[in-house]
Amino acid sequence: MPAVFRALLARIMSLTQQPSAHKALPAARIILPFVDTGPLQDVMLALLLTPVWWWLGVEQFIWPVLFGIAAVKVLYLQHWRLRITQPVRWFALFLVAVLISGLFVEDTARQLTFVRNLGAFAAGFLALLVITNRARSWEWIDKLLNVVLFVMLLAGIAGLLAAAGAWRPAIHSLIGQLLPGSVAATSYGQVISVRVLGQLSWFSGLGIYYRLNSFFLFSNHFSSALIYVIPFFFLRLSQARGVKKLLPGLSILLLLFNLILTTGRVATLSLLVGALYFSLFHSLYRRTIRGLVAFILTLAVLLLLFTTVLEMTSVSGSGGVLGQTSEVIEQFTFARGEGSFTNRSGVYEATLAGFRQRPLFGWGTERDVEGLNIPAGSHSEYLAALYRQGLLGFVAIIGLMISVWLATRPPGGTPARSPAGAFLRYGRWFFVASLINSIMTDPSVDSTTYVLLWVLLALLISTAQLIRRPGEYAFPDS
Repeated sequence: MPAVFRALLARIMSLTQQPSAHKALPAARIILPFVDTGPLQDVMLALLLTPVWWWLGVEQFIWPVLFGIAAVKVLYLQHWRLRITQPVRWFALFLVAVLISGLFVEDTARQLTFVRNLGAFAAGFLALLVITNRARSWEWIDKLLNVVLFVMLLAGIAGLLAAAGAWRPAIHSLIGQLLPGSVAATSYGQVISVRVLGQLSWFSGLGIYYRLNSFFLFSNHFSSALIYVIPFFFLRLSQARGVKKLLPGLSILLLLFNLILTTGRVATLSLLVGALYFSLFHSLYRRTIRGLVAFILTLAVLLLLFTTVLEMTSVSGSGGVLGQTSEVIEQFTFARGEGSFTNRSGVYEATLAGFRQRPLFGWGTERDVEGLNIPAGSHSEYLAALYRQGLLGFVAIIGLMISVWLATRPPGGTPARSPAGAFLRYGRWFFVASLINSIMTDPSVDSTTYVLLWVLLALLISTAQLIRRPGEYAFPDS
């Protein structure tokens, strides 16, 4: 095992020690991970071991197992009494839609895809259930958030080493040696069998470069995970004082560097739009920057207006400012070549056409379409639900997002300045960015990305519960 993983394992138990308010176990006793640890410690351990899961090639399958263990402990500790929030109810309905749609999977090979997606959804649901039932103090929530940020910092460091050419491993994973040959030969099987931190690619303005994916399956999912956590590094920057600002500041620069080398255009735009929303509605300094934000939004509207006449200006060949603006937009759209744009357009058309054939319960999973390199029912979380689970799944996922939005409302007044209130305010930046990013990305394709998304959402829901209904926590914290 590489030295970096050995060092990580050596510190895991110290990082997941219970907060000081709890009585420590006797020093002589050996604590077995996932056996003697509490549910929240299980979640933290699972996250901290992400580089190990990646090295073994099991990170796409391990989450529902480990979070399932934590969920069983929750049931035992709470004597089968659970706090069922509205997001949990909507997520449960979505899982029902997923299971029903599984009855309509036609291709035998795609049944494995269905199982993979079901595992990701189950992991997200279990993370939501465990955290909203057990994270009942700000100390625990803050500790869990630190674990997520630490894991992404490790991913950013690995990305930096790969981009610099200092460490570009090609590790044959353990699980890859156990996969059937037919599965290992697929594009999905190949990325699991041989673990790399990126691959050579081409992008307009960058030329040939090393496109990063770090501990994630694909670059788009690494870029998604990056925009999930960058707002919370800004939160840490705002909370730090003096020289302590150095660490979150450098972390932000590191993750932004990684984001650039994922060339995730949709993710980057989503992060910026989320930042604008946060600045306009939830920044404590919004009065002083409202004019600047309005100016930026006006420029964005003008850019959209120019986009609508892109085709006309391209055909007419008109010059001047309009023609130059159109050229910039066109270069941005086709920065990776026409193939990416054409493939996505074809996929969305095939997805909507497939939905019309099975509108109620869908096809169960994405499906290969002749003439397309990308399967229908992919590259959009919302269209994927519409295609895979039909109207039932689409209504469930929209209801889920609305319920999470309502459940994570930041407080006003004095509570907005508290650490918990600040977390909810910056959570709006993260949530808006994730909602927009999911229009053209499906985070459930990579279980690690999906788990990070729902761990953060669950922490926000728990924080809102802590602020609004602190007296309702009847069970002992652990």
